[in-house]
Amino acid sequence: MKLSELLTSEKTGPVFRPLFKAQNGRLTAIRLLKDEVIKEHKSPVPAMLLVLEGVVVYKELVDGLEHRLGAMEYTEIPPDIMHQVTAETDAYCILIQ
Repeated sequence: MKLSELLTSEKTGPVFRPLFKAQNGRLTAIRLLKDEVIKEHKSPVPAMLLVLEGVVVYKELVDGLEHRLGAMEYTEIPPDIMHQVTAETDAYCILIQ
């Protein structure tokens, strides 16, 4: 199955679909349309955001640290740090926790 097919059921808003869940972790597919935002939140565990297609900006809200990520680029997300993600273009990502 193609990720794009899995993530196209909704027209707007960030779309999240679980891909895999194991005892100690999980993978989540994410689709963001241009200018959509995953509003501020934090993860209770270390995570990694991998961009498969498109461009997003990951921003940590405590210290203002930003990473602009394109296709096949990733950033680590520390636990308990408030952050948000904004799509500069339509984007497909994988969240690894």
